Amino acid sequence: MKSKEINELKPFSRSEEADEVTKKWIEDVKAADGVILTTPEYDHGIPAALKSALEWLGSHAGPDVMKMKPVAVVGTSYGIQGASRAQEEAREILLSPDMTANVLPGNEVLISGAAGNFDKESHELTNEAYVKQLDAMMDNFLAFVEQTKK
Repeated sequence: MKSKEINELKPFSRSEEADEVTKKWIEDVKAADGVILTTPEYDHGIPAALKSALEWLGSHAGPDVMKMKPVAVVGTSYGIQGASRAQEEAREILLSPDMTANVLPGNEVLISGAAGNFDKESHELTNEAYVKQLDAMMDNFLAFVEQTKK
């Protein structure tokens, strides 16, 4: 399992070619058996950097980067709704005609109160109920990925 950061990707533009870092991002996502997308929620949505990173994976990156790619969406926020709106926005993008990803249904993990549920030094999730939810979602996602390979 690989972890990819998006902080070095250039902002998306249809009129510009992807640079080497962005091309590597696209290649890595295309080669992956599945993608777990994690997002915070800011102002009821996903951050602009994540929207831009997802746009690089759209149809202009090639017809098959995200087509039927298994994806799970997880989010956290400082508020009580646990990034529910950001996760919904991410799902809508992933299901758009430019993406057509295969988004894991019925496995929302809504981590609210982020400031109190993560260790301030290690950044590890400390809330056992959320850890159990994430573990269950991961089990379901791994089975989902295996099922899509058949």
